[in-house]
Amino acid sequence: MSNSIAVFGSINMDLVVYSNDKPIDGETIFGNSFETFLGGKGANQAVAASKLGSEVYFAGKVGTDLFGQRLREQLNSENVKTDFLGEFEGESGVAVINVIESTSENQIIVIPGANFHTSADQINDKTLSSTEILISQLEVLPGEIEKLFTRASKKNCYRILNVAPAIEFSESLFNETDLLVVNEIELETLSKKKLPDTKIDSIRTSVDLLPLAKHQSIVVTLGAEGVYVRDEHKDEYIQGHKVHSLDTTGSGDCFIGAMASYLLDKRDLFDASVFANKAASISVTRKGASSSMPTKDEVVNLS
Repeated sequence: MSNSIAVFGSINMDLVVYSNDKPIDGETIFGNSFETFLGGKGANQAVAASKLGSEVYFAGKVGTDLFGQRLREQLNSENVKTDFLGEFEGESGVAVINVIESTSENQIIVIPGANFHTSADQINDKTLSSTEILISQLEVLPGEIEKLFTRASKKNCYRILNVAPAIEFSESLFNETDLLVVNEIELETLSKKKLPDTKIDSIRTSVDLLPLAKHQSIVVTLGAEGVYVRDEHKDEYIQGHKVHSLDTTGSGDCFIGAMASYLLDKRDLFDASVFANKAASISVTRKGASSSMPTKDEVVNLS
């Protein structure tokens, strides 16, 4: 068995409400519509890479509830391989999402469910040996990610950690990561420094505070403003694309999946970030998370 990308992470059923406004505390408002989608940062990233033509394996856990079977089927329908998708005797992960249509912003509450029972031994050493890129996020237990990344280092896997949500994790996991991907809030958590603004000089100053080793890189996603990339002693700011945003849910996951897919062919982090920036800008023009991921032709043809 040979595979290029393995994603070790979360899978949720997204329960999404679309409304014009954001309710204040204690207020009841009417929504415009309600939809369900395949979600979870891990699943979203796997689908994004798969839709761009990469071979992707997903390792995570779903519950024995009705959502579990649906989530497995949806991953399969997106050509994501589910050989390492386990089952937990209990509830699947769920995300309750409110998308405010007037601004395309979202509010998200995640109930981890089966995700917190995902374990590193779901991916065996034989699979790691044939994996070029390994991706994870902090919606599964950081201790399990650390175990897997430590094993993967002996198999020459390129290890990408999406530091989301913004929680603290061990120094050991930090050191076992080749590429860290963060947004502004997550950068503040890592650097333990409040960003005064999102200007590139401020981003650069915060990145300078991180104990990055020579082999480690970092990408800071800035939403509509673009992305900042630091690889060894070189850094670059890549501007965002101006699009009509409909739903930003999963755009960061789209970025990571697209970046990993590009890195398989060309190990240039800056070019990969340009490509991923385009992919993410397409995703925000569509509803849902995994359902919004673009194809390779769509990204290549974006002017």
